Amino acid sequence: MRRTAAVSEEAAGKKIKILSLTENDRVDYTGALLLCGTIYAVGRLFSKVLLPTVLGAQIHTFAYSIIFVVILASLGIVPANIRAAAKNMQGFMVSVVGLMCMVSMGVDFDLAELASACSPANLLIAFVVVLGAILGSALVGKLVGFYPIDAAVTAGLCMANRGGSGDIAVLGAAHRLDLISYAQLSSRVGGGIVLIIASFFFSFFL
Repeated sequence: MRRTAAVSEEAAGKKIKILSLTENDRVDYTGALLLCGTIYAVGRLFSKVLLPTVLGAQIHTFAYSIIFVVILASLGIVPANIRAAAKNMQGFMVSVVGLMCMVSMGVDFDLAELASACSPANLLIAFVVVLGAILGSALVGKLVGFYPIDAAVTAGLCMANRGGSGDIAVLGAAHRLDLISYAQLSSRVGGGIVLIIASFFFSFFL
């Protein structure tokens, strides 16, 4: 009993230690939250006012936001403590909100609509598209130094799914929800690029 009580007290102490924040931590998390809000606001400004379309393709707010995040990360102007706080916030949101999102998508899923779309031609097209997306993104990812599986999941499967909800479903099944930012970039920007290329090539045949 004493040992159990000691373990419980130790666990409680660890829990309290995890939940306690110093003044510097509060400043870091506040800065990370303000940075995220600013990036989103700038991305929304570009998607709605400054540059809503590129070559006729609508660019989503999230796509612009992720592009600006990539630019800031490549320039290295964001302090390390702010980056660490943003990473912790992302981990918290993925662990807490990810499961709820997957449950809500499952409840809203229309099986009748899915069954009506499962014709042999559609299944063949979907299989070829998914296979090409997986192999192509994995190969290119390996050539540029990425992990092939992560590249295939984010750049391949998340480009060929249903968008934001599809990203969560794919990454949740692959246990890679921490790659949601890359998946959103693939879905928003990659999807627009695919539409532009497809419209260009299909114009010769239709």
